[in-house]
Amino acid sequence: MNIIVTNKYKDLIYSTNIEILKELNGVFKVSQIANSFNSIFYKKIIIDATALEDFPKENVLKELSNSFDMDKLILFLPPDNPPPKNFLSFLVNINIYNFTDNPQGLIELVKKSNTINEVKGYSTVNKTKGENIKEDDSKNNDLFNEFTQSRVCLGFINITDNLYSTKLIYMLKKNLEEIHKKQVLGVEVDKNDFKFYNTSNMYSISSNRINEFLNLNQNVDVILMDIKMNMESFCDNTIYLVDPSLFEINKLLFQDRMAFQKLKGKKIIFVNSLLTNQDVEQFAKEANISVYYNLPPLNDRIQNKELDKLLIKLGIINENNNNNKPVKKGLFDFFK
Repeated sequence: MNIIVTNKYKDLIYSTNIEILKELNGVFKVSQIANSFNSIFYKKIIIDATALEDFPKENVLKELSNSFDMDKLILFLPPDNPPPKNFLSFLVNINIYNFTDNPQGLIELVKKSNTINEVKGYSTVNKTKGENIKEDDSKNNDLFNEFTQSRVCLGFINITDNLYSTKLIYMLKKNLEEIHKKQVLGVEVDKNDFKFYNTSNMYSISSNRINEFLNLNQNVDVILMDIKMNMESFCDNTIYLVDPSLFEINKLLFQDRMAFQKLKGKKIIFVNSLLTNQDVEQFAKEANISVYYNLPPLNDRIQNKELDKLLIKLGIINENNNNNKPVKKGLFDFFK
């Protein structure tokens, strides 16, 4: 049975005749919705976007992503106020893969949730299962104005104890600046490891200064941020770094047997990895996770072309790497 949270599009949602266990009607904070159903077992929760207080602000959508099982969440978007492409890409960016603006798409998503493979081609808004959102090239959609910004803020979290984020941020910054001529800042939160690289535009700040730092640096192309768990909402997208060596994995699971369950649906990058593609597939199957990228050991004294492949997959640079224009937040190039 399903839960629905409705407001403006209640009648459209009801027209699907899906089985309903419980309903909320009105406008609510994300926390209110989550608290209302945290002890109830349900198949899917369908949320009318207009039932979310302050929709479509980024912090609201990020809170939504962090508050529910994304496999069970379906976001019903306004059919009479179609969003721009980069709003849809932002949804995918924060792991909201199930969205539609019509009853048939809703019926399909109740039957089967989308996976990353089914949304990775969204460099344009295609007409496929569940996501047949109307394309709107207008730049004057006031509801979605905040999604026209161009700065990308990418977060990195160390899951294993090798603290690889410091090295990776330094190398990514070096490639972006020297090869692709981007304006890039590195920032670490509640750490002081960047000092060992002794280079410019790499900052160490306390957690209570994150908002201030981001507000002061609106005009750069890319911010690479070394953060901790529960700080993801400050970033447009977050990468979780895992060293797949036997020592690091066993150490991680000794500290927390549920570590990989907590990473389900997250963007995981294997670092310092000597695993083959077959090894990675086997690991992912056994741990019940998906691995976003398998990064081999790299030399931080040189420019690494391997990082360009990662940057293309992340949508930070274009595949022809001749276009130095900033990539807008959450472009679906992320999933090519």
